[in-house]
Amino acid sequence: MKIIFKLSDWVFTIEKVMAVIFGITILVSLSGGVLYRYVLSSPLIWSDEMAIFSLAWLTFIGGSMGIKRNSSPSITILTDFLNGKLKKVVLVLGFLIMVLFIGYILYLSINWLSSPNILIQKSSSMQMPKIWAYLCIPISFTFMLIHSLDLLVKGLSSADGEAI
Repeated sequence: MKIIFKLSDWVFTIEKVMAVIFGITILVSLSGGVLYRYVLSSPLIWSDEMAIFSLAWLTFIGGSMGIKRNSSPSITILTDFLNGKLKKVVLVLGFLIMVLFIGYILYLSINWLSSPNILIQKSSSMQMPKIWAYLCIPISFTFMLIHSLDLLVKGLSSADGEAI
């Protein structure tokens, strides 16, 4: 199971690089759009669209990073009152449900992207194939699945659910 731990850490490194790239892309495209519109009086028609696509990527990648760091919002009222094996069972069951849900959404996103009408869509100002923006869903959910499997394995191997 060390493979899943190393894979999750490797994916997290890739996600950090992607998050920086998309954050910088948002900053540069919106700053350039403002500069060109208000200083040079010649607006960039593609800057808003670039920022929106980058924000979509950044949002989904950030969600995956939140799962890796186990910092996603959660309601812990039940697990706060549990101890020992019962707490471990509840946590592992939660991680298992999360793995199944993420796997299902990944399956749906792959089916959606493989439909012929998605491949012909182009963005309005950049004329970029929209599949490049849509790919953030299956890629980030693949990353989420890897991180969730990592948490599930750590939950199964931890003593009484305390080390998760």
